[in-house]
Amino acid sequence: MHKTKNLSVYRHELKYYISYVDYIRLKEILQNFMRCDENTCGDRGYWIRSLYFDTPDDKEYLEKMMGLERRKKIRLRIYNCDTQRVKLEIKKKFNEYMHKETASITRDEALKLIQGDKNFLLESENTVLQHVYYYMTQEYYLPTVVVDYMRVAFVEHFNNIRITFDHDISACITDFNIFNKDLNMCPSFDAGTIVLEVKYNNFLPNWLKNALSCINTVNSSISKYCYSREACLVNT
Repeated sequence: MHKTKNLSVYRHELKYYISYVDYIRLKEILQNFMRCDENTCGDRGYWIRSLYFDTPDDKEYLEKMMGLERRKKIRLRIYNCDTQRVKLEIKKKFNEYMHKETASITRDEALKLIQGDKNFLLESENTVLQHVYYYMTQEYYLPTVVVDYMRVAFVEHFNNIRITFDHDISACITDFNIFNKDLNMCPSFDAGTIVLEVKYNNFLPNWLKNALSCINTVNSSISKYCYSREACLVNT
């Protein structure tokens, strides 16, 4: 029975492509106004691995590519391959707004889900797990792609601002065991491409707007999920 506290986050989310040069420039500015996320260690940041699920007819992928304002993703997320706890997340997008629900499951439960066994979700009293069971049963979600990357993050309590830089993004579509340290990964983006994400509750302060205006950014509905799937298909 899952009694761990769920996390529910609802806020703005903006995404950009930026170059490595602009990343260094913006990072220097942020260091004067924000603090590093407690998980960020050194220049490379911290490692993240996500396993995304989709339907047999690629519903989530196609809705993203068509630019539908309302869409969702279901994923597992870990921060090291030896972990005994795994995040199970439902991420919903409403244009530039994001709502994320997160629950914690065990390593064994994550492996069951990867193998198609969803029964433990139904048996749980956890509402997030029940929602995942509903989606997976109604539309038969399956493991689709594993995505790895390094993240450098800055945080500010004011308006719950969080800025992240994701780099060295790679993916695998041939093996979905997220605890396997030797997955055959292929690059998802060109070398030197950084994905910048800006998340906040209500509005951005002027100093941050000015900082973002100093670099060459184009607001884009970037999807590490979609790009990773495409990169793997090209390189397979």
